[in-house]
Amino acid sequence: MKWFRIIVAALFLLFVQTTVFNNLHVLGFCHPFVYVLFLICLPVMPRWEEQLIGLAMGVTMDCICSSPGIHTAACAAVSWIKPLMLARMVQESERIVGPIVPLNAGVQPFIRLVVLLTLLHHLAVFSLDAWSWSLWYWVLLETVISSVVTIGGGFVYGFLLHRS
Repeated sequence: MKWFRIIVAALFLLFVQTTVFNNLHVLGFCHPFVYVLFLICLPVMPRWEEQLIGLAMGVTMDCICSSPGIHTAACAAVSWIKPLMLARMVQESERIVGPIVPLNAGVQPFIRLVVLLTLLHHLAVFSLDAWSWSLWYWVLLETVISSVVTIGGGFVYGFLLHRS
């Protein structure tokens, strides 16, 4: 049952990403990637499983977007850093069971996790896409604007869809 819910959540966010957010172009620099919320909200699991799921999600997005490994690298980074951040944010006695949502993780750790991992993911995607730091201001602008929209979606996803 656990894997069924994970697969349904992944397919739902991939569907929303490809039908809505991939076609959303506001002023040319707002490209939210809400599929990363799937990786952020994944339940606590062995690290290798989380990395494998992140790799699969990144490869899927690269195939959909015809990008050469950009989403794979960003998802791998998120999947690698998330357990480290969780270990720092949540005390040993407060181990999280189930998906990383405000109900399980607490509101403050959830907000911090969504904000930091979304910024990391978007910075990786846009800097790899630009492939040059000569346009650092454009990369920073795209990262901040797109992250704000994605983080807003993360709060909706975390607070409304994962209510008990």
